[in-house]
Amino acid sequence: QNVKFTCMCAICSQPTWTVTMKYPNEIQQRGIAYAIKPFAALSFLSGCYVIYHLLIQKPEKLKRMYHRIILAMNMCVVPYAIADFVGTWAMLKGTPYRLGAAGNQTTCDVQGFFKVIVFIAVPYYYSSLSVYSCFAVRNSFKEENYRYIEKWIHLGALFVTLPFATYSLKTEFINPGVTVCFSEEFPKGCALDPDIPCERGGDTSILLQIYGLISMAITFVIPPVALLVLRHSIKRASLDEQMSLGKKKVIESYRKKALKELTAQSALYLFSLWITHILGYMSYGYELATGVFSYDITIVSNCLASFQGVILLFVYFWLEGKKRTVVCDPPKDEAGSHQVNFSNAKLTVADIQERAKHYIKSSTVPSTSSRFSFHIFDGEVDESSPWAKFLNPDDYSEDDDDFEENDDLDYVNESGIQSS
Repeated sequence: QNVKFTCMCAICSQPTWTVTMKYPNEIQQRGIAYAIKPFAALSFLSGCYVIYHLLIQKPEKLKRMYHRIILAMNMCVVPYAIADFVGTWAMLKGTPYRLGAAGNQTTCDVQGFFKVIVFIAVPYYYSSLSVYSCFAVRNSFKEENYRYIEKWIHLGALFVTLPFATYSLKTEFINPGVTVCFSEEFPKGCALDPDIPCERGGDTSILLQIYGLISMAITFVIPPVALLVLRHSIKRASLDEQMSLGKKKVIESYRKKALKELTAQSALYLFSLWITHILGYMSYGYELATGVFSYDITIVSNCLASFQGVILLFVYFWLEGKKRTVVCDPPKDEAGSHQVNFSNAKLTVADIQERAKHYIKSSTVPSTSSRFSFHIFDGEVDESSPWAKFLNPDDYSEDDDDFEENDDLDYVNESGIQSS
């Protein structure tokens, strides 16, 4: 049996398209009830582990805003996963075509209220990392210069979630959806079909459109725009004309490496955000294009969205692993008179200058292999870190002579003091 819903334009009263929604068959009913649960369970465990890691294992990380945002995001991942795992159990007992429905209106309201909040809150916090990154990199990761944005990030999370969730609850607009209770009229489609009386909720199409546009902007617009602005800032950072040639070359080298790292980390960041949400929007697009609601696509898209806790955990710890320390091999010639031990140290501008001085005084050049770290979200705070400094050339206070003699960039390249 098919049910046709005629969707109206938000401004005019003329029908714009008709959606045919088939009732789910037996296999689809089982998928609605049970397919999402293992993904939700894994996401719940992942979110709990990140919270445990930050609160118990490494509480010192919470001194940094980046990790506090990660903590807030995972505190939203956990109730998201719980709501998905409970699934149809919270729906009113006897809800048609929903296996396992054993709750009442109160359990449905509670599940739907929190799901409406975290449905946007999780991608919102993940999206806010891109905005945070712009401020952090441009301020050389000196948190005191941009700490004020943290309160606005959290206030923004409340602003884009609580009003809609509260309104939905007050207007009896939280009702059984496909896999969970969500913002839906009941029966579904009654607001668009005059032949079907609404038992709960009503015509809130304009509100849903606003909610959908906010969700799309948070997920698909703000992150890439913020990262493109950051890339433009790095690429266009100007150099002081009074700066020595050696220093300019070193800074330009850092710029190229930063752009390479930014591209790789941004790609992973955006992929991990979009992969869990894009199918849901594709499902809606399919519905608009064909006029048919697909339970199969909706079930798969909900499973992917519920799996986001696992993907966010992977990305978080992968980026943490990018924060490498510099390892420099000691000179093979033990007779060298200017051997300097840089083992397991973070190489900074001051270190490069010190090595340059020894190179100028001696022809013995140590054999060095080193790696720099450039984390676009949690970079080094060190005052003389090359990553923290190259955007602000005027901050360099060291003597230019250290970079001028013998064009020490040749030394930098020859001795391997560069990222690999």
